[in-house]
Amino acid sequence: MTTLKLYWQDAYLKSFKAKIIKIDGHKVWLDKTCFYPESGGQCGDKGLLQGQCVIDTKLDADKDIIHILEETPKFQVGEEILGEINWERRHKIMRVHSASHIMEHFLIKVFGPLKLLGSNLNELRDSSTYFSEEPLEVGKLKTVEELSNIFIKKNLPIITFFDETKPNFRIWQCDEIQIPCGGTHPLNTEEIGQIQLKREKGGKNKEKVITTLLS
Repeated sequence: MTTLKLYWQDAYLKSFKAKIIKIDGHKVWLDKTCFYPESGGQCGDKGLLQGQCVIDTKLDADKDIIHILEETPKFQVGEEILGEINWERRHKIMRVHSASHIMEHFLIKVFGPLKLLGSNLNELRDSSTYFSEEPLEVGKLKTVEELSNIFIKKNLPIITFFDETKPNFRIWQCDEIQIPCGGTHPLNTEEIGQIQLKREKGGKNKEKVITTLLS
């Protein structure tokens, strides 16, 4: 079973109809979905399946998408149901995600090469952890913030596409920036709005950069 990923076809799709393939407790598998599962640092979508609350979306061991319901499903395998994502939350996640890529581009330009150790992204903020033997200097980080916001204000198109040489490997691109990413994103930088950056200590030789939206 391979779930058709509607969010790759259209990240702005808010609702869809799908067939139920499997139910296990509060977990539901569909033949297709626009719910993004937790992966690549991006949190899973929330929303409704046939009016019942989806509290999280994840991947199973076979990389199929699991919709986790708050209560036991009231529908059955084989039924066609209506799915609706929490669009306001998703759109914020999309904005934060693209902002994090832009931030990282200018972070490396200002500080030099930094190894990304991991990220955690939701509708409130992106927290990216980098290996660094020295603390990230606050003045330089402010420069990264300023350069990022200047770039964002240019209203540049954002595109995502499959790498022709690698199946299921997607690319995020905006102007001169190109990075591997399978997440969801807005169509242009203007949608992101203004961002703010903050440094946090992440442990020995670890520096966290926190990206938040200002509106």
